[in-house]
Amino acid sequence: MDVSRRDFVKLAAASTVATGVSSLPFSSAIANPIPSSATQPILLLSSASCRGVGSAAYPKSVVGEDGLRDLLAWLDRFSSANSSIVEKRRLETSKGGREIAGFFVTNPTIPNDKKQIALVVLNRHGQEAGGRVVGPEILNYLVSDDAREIRDNQCVIVIPMLNPDGVAANKFNSSRTQLTNLERAVLGPIIKATPPDVMLDYHSLGQSNGARNDRGDMEVIITANTSRWGMDEQTHQYIGLKMAEACERAGWPYEVHSIDDLWVYYFGERKIGNQPWAALKQKTFVLDTVSPVDGYDAPVDDKEIETFEDPATGYTNYICAPAYQQYHTAIFGAEVNHWSMTRPEDQAKSGLAPCEALLKLGCMRFPWEKDAGYPVNLIQGDFRHSVRAVGANAAELRASRIRLWNQRMYFDTPHRFMPDPTTTVSKMRYIGKDLPLEFAICLRMRHDKIDSVTLGNQEVPFETFKDSCSTYVYVPVKITKPGTVSLTLKHPVY
Repeated sequence: MDVSRRDFVKLAAASTVATGVSSLPFSSAIANPIPSSATQPILLLSSASCRGVGSAAYPKSVVGEDGLRDLLAWLDRFSSANSSIVEKRRLETSKGGREIAGFFVTNPTIPNDKKQIALVVLNRHGQEAGGRVVGPEILNYLVSDDAREIRDNQCVIVIPMLNPDGVAANKFNSSRTQLTNLERAVLGPIIKATPPDVMLDYHSLGQSNGARNDRGDMEVIITANTSRWGMDEQTHQYIGLKMAEACERAGWPYEVHSIDDLWVYYFGERKIGNQPWAALKQKTFVLDTVSPVDGYDAPVDDKEIETFEDPATGYTNYICAPAYQQYHTAIFGAEVNHWSMTRPEDQAKSGLAPCEALLKLGCMRFPWEKDAGYPVNLIQGDFRHSVRAVGANAAELRASRIRLWNQRMYFDTPHRFMPDPTTTVSKMRYIGKDLPLEFAICLRMRHDKIDSVTLGNQEVPFETFKDSCSTYVYVPVKITKPGTVSLTLKHPVY
């Protein structure tokens, strides 16, 4: 039975079974699905990010102490002029006494629990000149009419200048293999207080930077996930390709790379013949440098911070990694270019394009997701059969996702089989101790209609939503003790 909202609550109240498993009430599990026509978006970027259209928000290079001072003054004027939808917060002070601020952009008339959270961080590496004008461009776009839907559905936090001391000196002023204490002091409190659903970290490539065999003229979207858990690798690639397609339509030829493609600095033999083994070594190194328990709060020895004159020696994009490890945040990097593109206007517009595309994707429903928003709710399994977060709004989904993600190792891979052409059986086992625990089991079916779902010997409520060719069956459950959840789905013969 595919039930209505009113019937759902009544059925859920009677569904507890002797196995210690029950379905969840509607209020904590379901919201209206967005029509399937929204599942294959064509992203049209605003004119603000299109090549050769209009001027940039901050159309001049940021060079030295004076250039940094002018940029920070522009940011202050911007936040004051847009105070109805922009809140500036002082996050930390650099060693050189410079302010590091975050700008929170959202529609304050809509409750925050209905919104997802996006965090955009720029200028971690002081010598990467192209990123300096991207922050103002992103902020200027976020207050435009084109970004109204983004402001209504998301709180976007922009940190436009994470490393002001490095920018003032035009030096790297960071670490190649870890987060500095200053970066932890900036990011730790804000990410703990507002765990992001998506995080985008900006860098900029110069003459000697790039992939193993391509340097000087790259613009890159980096799918920076740090594991192949669930469908995370495929999900990141899907989003990255959608971002790149939108950038191309705006006139910017971005490529999509995984994070290890760009880690040539540790195994920098770019000569033909060295690449195959080096690539494998890099992948192993990148994954091994990420601590699964680092939540931006593990102190480091500041003496280990490496400051380099040569920009080619200092690439890393793992500022996002703890957010993924702790909160299952979707994490991405972007590399603008300051070598082949010499005009700050082009650097700014090129830099805006992937961010605009990503934020617009966050307002749409992905084909395999029940609700609109970033696709971070699939915790275990695959698109055909999975354990997912539950919640009536963005805040509840986020809390459920984080809790389930930190229990992911206690979920066995879900199993499904068909004992006959009208029956599909789902089995999922949980062996952890964080109980009671609420989640959803979701199955992708080729059938247009599902007649019933049974848990134990009782029918339970469920919801269906569709992609372009199949039906997803979403069944919220609650377990009170470890064990196997067994669902039986009845459907017509296909």
